Amino acid sequence: MAEQTLKDKTARGLFWGFLNSGAMQLLNAVFGIVLARLLSQEDYGLIGMLTIFTAIASSLQESGFISALIGRKNASGTDFNSVFWFNISVSAAIYVLFFLCAPLLAAFYNEPILTSLFRYYSLGFFIASFSIVPRAILLKELKQKELAVISVLSLVISGSVGITMAFMGFAYWGLATQSICYVASVSILSWCYAAWKPSFEISMQPVREMFGFSSRMLVTNIFNQLNQNIFSVVLGKIYTKHEVGIYNQANKWNGMGTSIISGMVQGVA
Repeated sequence: MAEQTLKDKTARGLFWGFLNSGAMQLLNAVFGIVLARLLSQEDYGLIGMLTIFTAIASSLQESGFISALIGRKNASGTDFNSVFWFNISVSAAIYVLFFLCAPLLAAFYNEPILTSLFRYYSLGFFIASFSIVPRAILLKELKQKELAVISVLSLVISGSVGITMAFMGFAYWGLATQSICYVASVSILSWCYAAWKPSFEISMQPVREMFGFSSRMLVTNIFNQLNQNIFSVVLGKIYTKHEVGIYNQANKWNGMGTSIISGMVQGVA
């Protein structure tokens, strides 16, 4: 009976994972086409120059603990609390580092506007740290339907904000705000569906126990992010933000089709 229940949950998870991935790619395509008509390649290029730094920061922030919590048998409230406060602390420390180093990044690219833009855009990964534990709970319970609703609704909200700001002439600030709105919406909705509340029952013991597994995930994620985004850094340094924008947009559309299958499988695996 238990085995059949697990099979049913897995089948439903694959179904909702497919719908989620398909809907996300369709919405991304629609919003992407509209934004491409309103924004320039330079706007996309400025955001593209920053992507690798926030992507690596997100990997450090999460540190593989979502997978570790999912695979941990009989995870206790202390486990969830410890990971939650650990991630918040790491994210806050990284954001402070980014805030202080923003002028150096702007000097590296010779783009003064990147100082304020990087400080603003980096808020997204800090906000995302609040959703790590709630999302781990939803994934652990195979609540793919709820995760699909969270992703699609967050994309609709953030996409609408991005288009509105682009139409009003905010250019790259609209793209940055779109990203922040997406992670903020995901965080809020994840908390609503997970129905979990943190406490100050904190112990570093669970973090140390899970770090052996999570550290391997962390290294893998960092290498993946470097592989996917390092070319934007090279283009931004050698060429201009226009070339970075063209490359990032082409690369995004190139991988959009395969994301449907990979997102469906990974969501349940």
